[in-house]
Amino acid sequence: MRRLQWGMIGLGRMGESFAAALPADQTLAGVAAHDPARAAAFAAKFGHPRVYPTYAALFADPAIDVVYIATTHNFHYANIKAALLAGKHVLAEKSITLNASELRELVDLAQARHLILMEAQTIYHMPLYPALLTAATALGTLRGMQISFGINPALPASDRLLNPALAGGALLDIGVYALSFARLLLGGPLTLVATQMRRMVTGADDQSQTLLAGPNGEQVTVALSLQGQLPNHGVVAYKNGYLDVADYGRADTATIVHPGQPDQVCHAGDTAQALAYEVADMVTAIDTGENPTLAWTQDVMATMTAMRTAWDYWYPNEQH
Repeated sequence: MRRLQWGMIGLGRMGESFAAALPADQTLAGVAAHDPARAAAFAAKFGHPRVYPTYAALFADPAIDVVYIATTHNFHYANIKAALLAGKHVLAEKSITLNASELRELVDLAQARHLILMEAQTIYHMPLYPALLTAATALGTLRGMQISFGINPALPASDRLLNPALAGGALLDIGVYALSFARLLLGGPLTLVATQMRRMVTGADDQSQTLLAGPNGEQVTVALSLQGQLPNHGVVAYKNGYLDVADYGRADTATIVHPGQPDQVCHAGDTAQALAYEVADMVTAIDTGENPTLAWTQDVMATMTAMRTAWDYWYPNEQH
C-alpha cells in the first residue's frame, strides 16, 4: 500500500480512534483544531505530527495528500468543500453530509478536480460483506430485511448527539449504519414507503420506524432509537433461508440459516481492523481513481433526506 501523508481535523472520540488505527505504512502528517491546546495534546499522543494553526493552513500544505474529517456533521459540508478546493482527497466520517443536495455538490466538485471523496462507513469496507453476498447465492431470491439499532448512552445534556444544531440525533449517527447495511446487501437503491419519527426533548430525532422498498420490491424495515435499547441486528431474508448479522456495523461473523441444514457460520476479516480497512480502500481509490462506495453513499444520503422530508425535520442553517 502506497504511503500517503494524512491530515486530520476533528480530534474528538472518532478522531482518536482513527489515529490509533492508522496503519504503520501510512503517515499522520498534520492535525488542526479550533483549540490549539487540544491539537497540541492530540499530536503529542499520536507521534507528534505537525500542528497547524487553522484548518485552512492544513488544507493549503502541499505535503498533505489526503484529509480525514471527523468534525460534527453540521460542519462536514464546509470542511469537505474547503479541502477539495485546496486539492486534497477526502475521507469524511459518516454521515458524510446533512442532505443529498450538499453531497451532490461535493461529488461534482471532487469529480471535476479528479479527487476521491469517500465516506468513512465501516460497513462498506468490512471483508464479511463480499463473503456474505457470495454465500447468499445458495439461498435464492432476496425477499426483504429487518434491521434495528438502538442505544441509550449516559450522555451529558451538552453532548452533540442530543443537539440538533450539531446535527445530532439517531438518523445520522446510527441510522446511517442500518441504511448502509441495507443498500450494500440489496445491490440497489431504496425507495421510501412510509416512516414516522418521535423527537427527544432537545428536538433531535430519537425513535423512528421506517418501511422501504428495494429495487425489486423487497420490503425493508428499519427501527432506530437513541434513547432506548434495541439489538444492533440485521436479518436478510431470502426465499430459501436468511442471513443473521449481529453488530453489523463492524461485523466479521454472520450466521447463514438454511432450513433443513445445519447453520453455517461465515467469518471474514477482523472487527478490530475496521478503520484500517477504510484506510486501505481509500489508498486504493486514490491510486486507481475509482471509488466503488460512492454510489452507496449517495443512495443512502438520498434515503435519509427523503425520511427527514417526510418528518419535516431540518437542522438549523442546513443548506438545501
